[in-house]
Amino acid sequence: MPDSLDKELDASICPSVPPIGDALQPHGCLIAFDSDWQSVRLVSANLSCFFGVSASEALGRRPEQVLGADTATALARTLAIGAPGMTIPSGQADVASRHLYVSTRVSGQHVVMEVEPLTTESHDLPGLGHAWSTRLARAGNLHELHAQLLRALQALSGFESCTLHSHEYGGDGMRRGQEGMRLEPFPSTVEHRIGTPLMLVDSRAKPVELLAIPGPLPAPSPCSLRLPPPRLGGWLKGRQARAALILALHGTTPGQSLVVCRDRQPRHLPPPLRHLLQQLVQLAALRGALLHEKRETKHRYRLLHERNTKLQWLAYTDPLTQVANRHRIEQVLEAELTLASRNGKHMTLLLFDVDHFKPINDTYGHEVGDRVLHQVARVAQTQLRKSDYLGRWGGEEFIVVVPGCDLARAQELAWRLCQALAGSTIEPVGQVTASFGVAVSQPGDTSRKLVQRADRAMYRAKRAGRACVRTQEIDE
Repeated sequence: MPDSLDKELDASICPSVPPIGDALQPHGCLIAFDSDWQSVRLVSANLSCFFGVSASEALGRRPEQVLGADTATALARTLAIGAPGMTIPSGQADVASRHLYVSTRVSGQHVVMEVEPLTTESHDLPGLGHAWSTRLARAGNLHELHAQLLRALQALSGFESCTLHSHEYGGDGMRRGQEGMRLEPFPSTVEHRIGTPLMLVDSRAKPVELLAIPGPLPAPSPCSLRLPPPRLGGWLKGRQARAALILALHGTTPGQSLVVCRDRQPRHLPPPLRHLLQQLVQLAALRGALLHEKRETKHRYRLLHERNTKLQWLAYTDPLTQVANRHRIEQVLEAELTLASRNGKHMTLLLFDVDHFKPINDTYGHEVGDRVLHQVARVAQTQLRKSDYLGRWGGEEFIVVVPGCDLARAQELAWRLCQALAGSTIEPVGQVTASFGVAVSQPGDTSRKLVQRADRAMYRAKRAGRACVRTQEIDE
């Protein structure tokens, strides 16, 4: 019902004047009376089909005079315990079902009743609800969750197709029906108007008008008997749907998602079954919100890990040469020296210095000098194993930590590095060489002593004419 409970009407209405202009679906009826149970304020024109009292006779009378004393007493008890509704016998030949289901709620200063026929089909609703709830709760991702929800709704409702229209699918819908799973559009202009379940029993049936007596009507509140918005009705008609059930799925992703079940034949789902379907939808919404948050948390954790990794790389890397900086290479040297001492193995250290680097800076400028250092690091890296560590020691000096290597093999490695550098050309400088000093760890060594021995060996290489390798002295 688009507007019947969405506004206050002050115009006086009686059987001799036109109805208020609002209408309901004809499979049920509506009654509203004031909360102190003094008089009926609003009824649908088909009231006599359900209670044997005409709409004109009911207006202004006390609820028990229209419903019967027993029904009115049971209704008051239902409202007191907060139950969504109750079942009563129909007692009217115009109603095909032997029982009626009365949904009740308080709306402002009024009590609103929506009455619908209750089918005699027997369903183990609690058992079915438990079985499908378990499947929904076990869904590991949103796609699996939505697929299980659509299976549940189609199995329980018996509708030909069930469609999920979610922002997770870019504004389109995920459909399950005779045609399998596919996407289809939905009129987004009506999404915000569907905040509560909407049941369309037969789109071709003539609506039932509402009558009211003077005074304010119930405050705006949902009504399951209301007609669908015109654009939605047109959308369903274009798909040859005479019956539809639309449920709002909140909380799975930002924005609103809708579940649309539709059928080409008139269909009515009794309120208890609709309540179960709504519970499954809300359970899916809660599970979806949890999965969405879990996914977002993983995404945030991944971003945090990437940023921490980048920060660590920046903290350990020399920005000019892109190899380990002095702080990092000192950490590596200490760790490897401790490991070598514990295992009784050798660890060697190569210290090399770019020859004639100051004249390069003075002649070509610091930008070219920086390029030379970067290229020297790249060439050296190509000659090393994955287990070796290259770092910039400072200025034009570099250091190589070589675990598990004796002095002889380290000397061979140093000569390979020396020759690789001498064989490369760095424009516009041309050939660039380096002098190497090699030292091997000894029992009781410290990193400082090891570096000092490599440094003395490197300066002997400088004095020997540069572009060569020297090792530590035997007695050092």
